[in-house]
Amino acid sequence: MGLQYLENWERGEIMKRLKFQLSLGIICILLGLMIAVQFKTVNAPKASVSNKRVEDLVKEVEGLTAQRDELQKKVAEAQKKVDELEKNAANSSTSVALLKEEVDNLRKLAGTTPVEGDGVAITLSIQDALNTNDVIPINEYDIIAIINELNAAQAEAISINGERYVARTSIRTAGAAMKINGNPYDMYKEFKIYAIGNPDVLYAALDLTGGVIDQLEERQIKVKISKEKNIKIPGISKNFETKYIK
Repeated sequence: MGLQYLENWERGEIMKRLKFQLSLGIICILLGLMIAVQFKTVNAPKASVSNKRVEDLVKEVEGLTAQRDELQKKVAEAQKKVDELEKNAANSSTSVALLKEEVDNLRKLAGTTPVEGDGVAITLSIQDALNTNDVIPINEYDIIAIINELNAAQAEAISINGERYVARTSIRTAGAAMKINGNPYDMYKEFKIYAIGNPDVLYAALDLTGGVIDQLEERQIKVKISKEKNIKIPGISKNFETKYIK
């Protein structure tokens, strides 16, 4: 009886364990199925949303690519216009620079602007004399004679006592004074003439034997000539009006 009871009890315990394990296994399987179904249910919409988002992104990329291509095209067109403008501006700048240079040269030759350069300096002064009545003043013809020689030697700019000599400069005697461009200068004082040009040519033109210098010295006028560098000659101090030239 005792052994039979023990055997029956063991069989009962084994059956209980098997039932428990079987139940546990069934529960695990059910839980697994539920989790799988839930996972599928949850992820199915996400996959759909993700695919839609990818399509949207593809469309956006395609749109941005098209915009980029259009912008690159516009940039290329704008750069082409800029290149053309720069080329035209360069040509215009060159033309303007040439015109400005020509105008500046004309102003220098006309005497309206100050100039500087190498050339010669001429100083005229009267000889010392014991009797003042024997003193011969410097007159306009003495000045004009020197100016003529300088012009013949291609002087580019001339000044007399700081007065710029131009085509309309007047040099004339008025009483005891010599007027240059309307400004009076004492005929018994020193006259300083500057000329810009080739120093050697200008000097040689004045220093000829029997030339203007010899003639002035015969009239008891002292003449001093020197080659100079960086001579500065001012622009004309008088504005000449024009009424009749066209």
